[in-house]
Amino acid sequence: MATTNAFKVAELIRHIEYDSANDVITTNKRTSNKNKKRGDTAKSSVSVFSLDTFAKASFAAARYIVACTQGTKYHSTEIMLIHDGTNVTITLYGTLKSESLASFTADIVGADVRLRCTPASNTATNIQFDRTLVDA
Repeated sequence: MATTNAFKVAELIRHIEYDSANDVITTNKRTSNKNKKRGDTAKSSVSVFSLDTFAKASFAAARYIVACTQGTKYHSTEIMLIHDGTNVTITLYGTLKSESLASFTADIVGADVRLRCTPASNTATNIQFDRTLVDA
């Protein structure tokens, strides 16, 4: 059976609630657009990996909020990066941590800008992020 537009609208409405006391629309579902992304991964290695990538031709800058946990240890930081098509400039700020659980760098490979992460230990580390991109 083909999914009609009426069905799609009905399904959308089913997940939206209006809170008249606070004048807000709420949903328990995630929303997305081309400039926002959420991600998470678990690593048990000190090897560098790409936490996230985006197309350098489409986006000029990115802002990340990254949260790492390892048992009761935590490490959170905000990351800003911008590129000129060849070089990436990155800064980390607003860091809160009980212990350093990861380090971050950025580079360009081919058509992509990569946010790179290196966990600080071989102990399982959960790494989550929220990203916002700025169009080129």
